[in-house]
Amino acid sequence: MRTFDVVAAQDVPSYGAFTVQAEDPASALAAARARLEADAGLLYDAQPDGAHSLRIVALQEGDQDPLFADVSLDPDAPLWPGAAVRGALLETTSMLAQLVVSLGEAGEYPDELDRLAANLRLLGDGDAAAMDLAAARQTTPPEAWAEQVMVWSFEQPPAPGDGT
Repeated sequence: MRTFDVVAAQDVPSYGAFTVQAEDPASALAAARARLEADAGLLYDAQPDGAHSLRIVALQEGDQDPLFADVSLDPDAPLWPGAAVRGALLETTSMLAQLVVSLGEAGEYPDELDRLAANLRLLGDGDAAAMDLAAARQTTPPEAWAEQVMVWSFEQPPAPGDGT
């Protein structure tokens, strides 16, 4: 019989609270992020009842490359960001961009433009184009920027398994 090594995981939400001092909200967010990245021990209150995403992280034989990786065992909690979650976020981003463009005067909808930028940052994990587009929100005229977001969303490949 052969022996296989298995690494498994189940996400358990953990919470913590702390304070930061900063000049403005953006600086406060940067300080909070840096502090959490430096010390995950700030998350001290594990909530095992909220566990989700039971999965096999990797299955391998000896020191070989994994034979299987990220195998979800929890159909109700797909692995984040998960193709379905990313696909839904991309679709809503595209629809919001289309709506803002169709209304004209995109500058009249700053909250919607901010939501588009936030969505791009969520979608941009590992996607430099999305992150650059999100950053361009600050320097590009609103109408042109909303149209760029709409075009970008049309150019994105469909999520695996979504049938499109």
